[in-house]
Amino acid sequence: MSLITIRKIEKLLREPRLFFEDMALKRIVPTKTITGKIIPKKYKGFHKYAIVSAVYNVEKYLEDYFKSIINQRLDFKNNIFLILVDDGSIDNSANIIRKYQKKYPKNIVYLYKENDGQASARNLGLKYMQENNCQTHWVTFADPDDFLDRDYFYQVDRFLKTNKEEDICMVGCNLIFYYEKNKTYRNNHALKFKFKDKITIKENEKLDNFIQLSASSCFVNINFLNALVFDEKLKPNFEDAKFINEYLLDNISYKSAFLKKAKYYYRKREDGNSTLDLKLKQKDHYLNVIKNGYLDILQKGSCNGDTPLFIQNLILYDLYWQIKDLINSPEKVSMLNEVEKEEYLGLLDKNFSYIESQTIMKFNVAGWQFFYQVGILNCFKNEKSPFQIAYIEDYDPYKEQILITYYTGDDKDIESILADGEEVYADYEKIVKYDFLDRVFCYQKRLWVSIPKNSEDKLEIFINNKQAMVGKNGKYFLDIKNIRKEFQKRLPKSNIWLLMDRDYEADDNAEHLYRYIMQNHPEQKIVFALRKESLDWERLKKERFNLVEFGSFEFKRIIKKTSKVISSHVDLCLMKYIVLKQQFVFLQHGVTKDDISGWLNNKNINLFIVSIQAEYDSIVNNYNRYKIGDKEIVLTGFARHDALLKNNQTDVKQIIIMPTWRKYLSGLMIKNTGVRVVKDGFGESKYYFHWNSLLKSDVLKRLYKKYSCDVIFNPHPNIMPYLKEFDIPPYVKLANKKESLQKLFCNSSLMITDYSSVAFEMAYLEKPVLYYQFDKEEFFLNHTYRKGYFDYEKDGFGPVVETEEDLLKELENLLKNDCKVGEPYKTNIENTFAFKDGKCCERIYKRLIENG
Repeated sequence: MSLITIRKIEKLLREPRLFFEDMALKRIVPTKTITGKIIPKKYKGFHKYAIVSAVYNVEKYLEDYFKSIINQRLDFKNNIFLILVDDGSIDNSANIIRKYQKKYPKNIVYLYKENDGQASARNLGLKYMQENNCQTHWVTFADPDDFLDRDYFYQVDRFLKTNKEEDICMVGCNLIFYYEKNKTYRNNHALKFKFKDKITIKENEKLDNFIQLSASSCFVNINFLNALVFDEKLKPNFEDAKFINEYLLDNISYKSAFLKKAKYYYRKREDGNSTLDLKLKQKDHYLNVIKNGYLDILQKGSCNGDTPLFIQNLILYDLYWQIKDLINSPEKVSMLNEVEKEEYLGLLDKNFSYIESQTIMKFNVAGWQFFYQVGILNCFKNEKSPFQIAYIEDYDPYKEQILITYYTGDDKDIESILADGEEVYADYEKIVKYDFLDRVFCYQKRLWVSIPKNSEDKLEIFINNKQAMVGKNGKYFLDIKNIRKEFQKRLPKSNIWLLMDRDYEADDNAEHLYRYIMQNHPEQKIVFALRKESLDWERLKKERFNLVEFGSFEFKRIIKKTSKVISSHVDLCLMKYIVLKQQFVFLQHGVTKDDISGWLNNKNINLFIVSIQAEYDSIVNNYNRYKIGDKEIVLTGFARHDALLKNNQTDVKQIIIMPTWRKYLSGLMIKNTGVRVVKDGFGESKYYFHWNSLLKSDVLKRLYKKYSCDVIFNPHPNIMPYLKEFDIPPYVKLANKKESLQKLFCNSSLMITDYSSVAFEMAYLEKPVLYYQFDKEEFFLNHTYRKGYFDYEKDGFGPVVETEEDLLKELENLLKNDCKVGEPYKTNIENTFAFKDGKCCERIYKRLIENG
């Protein structure tokens, strides 16, 4: 049979780099020596080795585990001894182990104990080795849901034989991730630099940034363990790292080796239940681990004076991932109460008291950036960085401005910017605040500065009278000539504007703005992008829109020429086409009422259209989380609102039910589209239960009959693939997708939603809204945004309810009163919108022209 299948050939053509990387890792071709000879199947070992594995409910993975060990190139029967400790499994793990034990009775030991965690299981295995005088010098702790490269033990054994004169006490192996879901291998561990060379030997006291976290992927000499065991109280993680690094401290005068070709495959489970995936969801990760893991080993390391650098780096590395995850994300530790949060912060302070400032400043592992150095020094050591770096982050070629940014722990820093010795001042300034729980992690200052036309040579930046390094993409001290070259590179070659809503759907702000430009400014070259199969294609074609099929060759040709890409959405399928020569104008799909900074900050937006003053202020003001400021934000109103006012109907009786989606119920985005993969489990969700219950409610049916009103159900586009799950009664109509959404709003008398910004459309028409919020905490914890300035109960356009019973009561109250908006909701509506004059499109167009 051919070694390379059709499927593999397709992968080769599609992603050649990935194909060869996976081929090498999977060992698709027979392993040969340099001379071309086939390597012998079995190799007689120099040492004997033991594997102690803690087993808990891993029946699904044990076959892979056993096969990878039994089929080792190093002779299994004569060299490898397995001790499998069943930590109270309730699946078929025990039977699978016994099956292999029966086949290899001299090589496999099975032990059983009540469930108490991985550490206690491994300790029982070590105890067995000591009590039974196992004739092995080296032990490792491979996890039974992982598997080993065929040459794993061969590489270790060959190294130990060749280097038997070295004082080696630990051998670290190359950890490769295996992603179960798509069956791919990735050599992308943050510490993979340890395996840059085939073999690296380091003295333990000089390990520095050669951090060893995993006991699963390393070997230790059992004769050097003494009485050392795994800490059974240390959960849910770090027991490996504590064990290994205590071992290294105990054997500080010895050496460690790191072998590139000894590959350990760490399985990233499809169900997300690997230890690495689970730990962030547990309280002990933030308390027990830091106190009894990090702090304990720091204190042990400092017993004889200064804490060894490799121990400082170990804790800094592990804390880095935790700190990175929690910056501006306090909801991720919602499992901690206020007292526990204070305890957590206090423990972090104690940990950092053992980590020197120079260690923080020299640390350069795992994407470590100056931002984290400044923030950690400020937040946990109350210190400033000994130097400053200012970054040139962006350019505006039309106005010849540069965006200068820098990080600081002091928002009162004073900067001085000199162009050829002459001071220049910021045209726009924004201060972004980064929080760590209730502390300030650091600030970022963002300064848009105009470069004088006669300046050609030197750009200097001083912060508090101290000169900062000026950097761009890792290069420092750029001169102004290079900046001007960058301006020229970014000017587009034509003035075509491309407008677009969703790739598969129009009828949003881009369509309405296009129509305005087409009718009022025919001199401007414009094109509208949409998929040909969209229900809106023929409708827009009849209106003589200049359509281009999204994703087509023509689309790709045109978008390269455009000076502006103007869209109501920022889906990846569009954003991937946008280059630096183009301005991206974000028309928005709905009012930004919640904090979407985490999602928005990584988008390159040149102009951002908003419709209400509170929305504008929430983004532009200093000390929030948004990077964009008053240079990019413009308050004009939404393009679609002009037509909305014009077409409004007041003599209608129609209820529209229009909830938003949930990120945790939807799959990932399908490549090159704005559509998401359908995910299992929707019919078991709280979301489905509550909305389905409402739709088939007898009370809703009674109100429909009593007040002779239509009921329309229009779920979010990301929920549409799950529509068949709902039990929709005949009297509830589905929204006609061929009709404009605007028409639906105009022809409705009230709306039932949850958190959706479509409520603002009804408010714009002075129509009431009911907010059905049965999952507040879950929603703001797991969706794409966090709670922002908008308070649904204080600022909303109708009652907020949490139960179906209350919702139906409020609905009947509104129907009794002819769906009139009462107080305080009427006043809220009157105070919300900046413009209701039918001139939103005009204002947007004017700003587009001004922007260049």
